[in-house]
Amino acid sequence: MLFQKKNKALLAVANGTAIPLEKVEDEAFSSGMLGVGVAVEPRDGTVYSPVGGQIVDISPSLHAYSIQTDDGADLLVHIGIDTVSLGGKGFLPMVSVGQTVRAGEVLARVDLNILRGGNFPRTVVVLFTDPDQLLDWRPCTGSVIGGQSKMFEYRFKE
Repeated sequence: MLFQKKNKALLAVANGTAIPLEKVEDEAFSSGMLGVGVAVEPRDGTVYSPVGGQIVDISPSLHAYSIQTDDGADLLVHIGIDTVSLGGKGFLPMVSVGQTVRAGEVLARVDLNILRGGNFPRTVVVLFTDPDQLLDWRPCTGSVIGGQSKMFEYRFKE
């Protein structure tokens, strides 16, 4: 049965409200085309690693972080919608490529006023980019505390 043994969880990437991926204001994310996951509408600009692993890439525009989890899964943390066009303005990475991170460690700080001023949705999306490796998953929605609350439960195929 789902989520009895060997289930794992992603921690919340921000203080705020976790929402199902289907509610994200970008069809590439909401359709599941880019992977399965969950999103958070943040209350502040601190973004946390949802899982332990290694930072394998940070986009040049500093809005997206690729993490290879300790389990070997590929995870994407994407801050804001269409924020690539900001060219890094308002984003301050707190990690670097090759660095090992723990779940709950700060990945980045974001000036949400810059996103608001440019009318960019502030949603932080977290995706497993290869959902075929997952057997079961479910988002845990509602109010979350960044780096502490569970926001997504999953189980790998055996």
